[in-house]
Amino acid sequence: MDQEEQSTLGEQKQITEKKKKEYPFWMQLLFLLALVFVLRTFVLGTVYVKGSSMEPNFHHGDLVFVNKLATSITSPKKGEIVICQLNSDGQKEKIIKRVIGLPGDVINLVWNGDSENVEYYLYINDELIEEPYINEPIMTQGDIDYPFTVPEGSYFVMGDNRNASSDSRRESIGPIAKKNLYGKVIFRLYPFDGFGPIS
Repeated sequence: MDQEEQSTLGEQKQITEKKKKEYPFWMQLLFLLALVFVLRTFVLGTVYVKGSSMEPNFHHGDLVFVNKLATSITSPKKGEIVICQLNSDGQKEKIIKRVIGLPGDVINLVWNGDSENVEYYLYINDELIEEPYINEPIMTQGDIDYPFTVPEGSYFVMGDNRNASSDSRRESIGPIAKKNLYGKVIFRLYPFDGFGPIS
């Protein structure tokens, strides 16, 4: 057998081996669908913002991208935006809020003493907190008792639109257990003029 025939046989063998390694289209499609399912179920998700509780930073109709692993395998940090899953009257609802207090933190909303222009100042562990992301003073304290200690395994959350937000200041919601954190908001997909990562 001459060198040219050996070369041809070698090429044919490589082609045959390559074909053996290739998977049928239906199998590739099935694998892709399974991968998408796993990612959507356990890793990533999208949520539409409902209501005005996070204005001026998020608005009704915004579409955000959520990293589910960020709250399931790690713990959220103060200031991060999270999606909380509530279960009221058998109905599951997802709400978007900002993490304000971590387990063990002592939350206090202190009245300014002015009965005409009521404002509350946020203290965490006796330290006054500056909040540049809200656009008006806090005028609603909610119906929980202060100072409030965040239970272990839970997080105190509030909407940035403090005077139009149902959040951990209400007994009906209270602190959010870690198991009820759906994920961390990492990206805004819509509207397009707000498209980009959430810092």
